[in-house]
Amino acid sequence: MTKTREEYIAELAKLQADAEAQALDYNNAVQNGDTDAANNAAEAIDKAVSEYKAIAKFLAYDHCAKSENPMVAAVTMLRFEVISKKDEKVDGIPVPVRTIVTKEADIDLNDMHKSISGGIGADKNWNHLSEQINKCMCAKRAQDIGVTPERLKEIDDSFAMSKIAAEIKLGKTPCSNTQMLKTLQGVADAMLGEGYKVTSHDVNRIWGLYSKKSKKALSEKGSNNRQFRTLLAEMCHHIVTGEPYDIEFKAKK
Repeated sequence: MTKTREEYIAELAKLQADAEAQALDYNNAVQNGDTDAANNAAEAIDKAVSEYKAIAKFLAYDHCAKSENPMVAAVTMLRFEVISKKDEKVDGIPVPVRTIVTKEADIDLNDMHKSISGGIGADKNWNHLSEQINKCMCAKRAQDIGVTPERLKEIDDSFAMSKIAAEIKLGKTPCSNTQMLKTLQGVADAMLGEGYKVTSHDVNRIWGLYSKKSKKALSEKGSNNRQFRTLLAEMCHHIVTGEPYDIEFKAKK
């Protein structure tokens, strides 16, 4: 018998309460030096956290699947709430204290696409298209920082992508400064459908977050396909909801 949404929500509340009770048992066991009891409580916490996330993800996917446009619903929601364990120092207690906290988890659009019957997106190959664009951006960024021709060839030959993505042709210089807006508009159309406009702000943010400094000197780390899909999801969230981009900085005291 299929559970109702209310029954799933009640199960989430019970899992959170169970995890919080196990956290108390864990703290007591640790402070008393009872290793076995601490391990048992830790396993119970991990189990409750995992089950909570699975149910929360199911409810998020189910909500989107039942909407008129599941992709638009998914990028509008963008994240769903889960629980997690957190260990932190408390004054007067020699060992870290474990608590259960709530946090947000990103919706994995590709996972949802595979999980929902019929998939999501106006063009069901949107995920493969995103991989080809990711490869293109990686090569463009490599050119911009002056990597060797040999390294560029490695990107062209070895970039991880699906067979379908490898067969997609984007045209000449699709990730150039002049063409990038058109390229991102294409993937936005594939994801959301027509009527959603990409702007230069979206282009600037995607490029700004595309790569980060690698641990290896003089090297950058480009986004993998999942990270790039997250950037696209946030871009679509901005376009659909109108929520503005922001930047964090350290302010003077």
